[in-house]
Amino acid sequence: MQLEHRPTSSSVISANPGMDPELYQEEFCRFVGVPDSIPVPVAINQLTGGLIPNTPENQENINFMLAFVATQKPTSMVEAQLLIQLLSIHNLASKMLKKASEERWPENIEKYTNIAMKLTRGYKSGMESLAKYRRNGKQFMHIEHVHVEKDANAIIGSVDRGVG
Repeated sequence: MQLEHRPTSSSVISANPGMDPELYQEEFCRFVGVPDSIPVPVAINQLTGGLIPNTPENQENINFMLAFVATQKPTSMVEAQLLIQLLSIHNLASKMLKKASEERWPENIEKYTNIAMKLTRGYKSGMESLAKYRRNGKQFMHIEHVHVEKDANAIIGSVDRGVG
């Protein structure tokens, strides 16, 4: 999934990286889980919440964002939006940590570190929300060790009590 800037249009980037525009439109909309009647720039704006304007200067950032989302194989626009939010939180937390490392005043170091910590808590919460969304709200229990004492019975697998 990539976008390109066509010289004929200087105000927006084009969703046509060397392929048929209608085919790209269908593929992109299927990729983010929206109807193919929604134009790609509108879908990108919805994905990013307007965070990254659809301009030629932002083409690389948008392509990176799309590549990141593609690696996670979203099943809906909501999932894709959560992924973009997580990417944005990660980037901002990294910037705050960098600012803290470059700062000389202890008060500012503490300020930037606190902001980064709040962002990382938000990131963790977002990851939990994404996992819950992908599980459709169902919870699973993973058991790694089972100890059965001498002369005890253990059943492995599902138990179905029949009417008897």
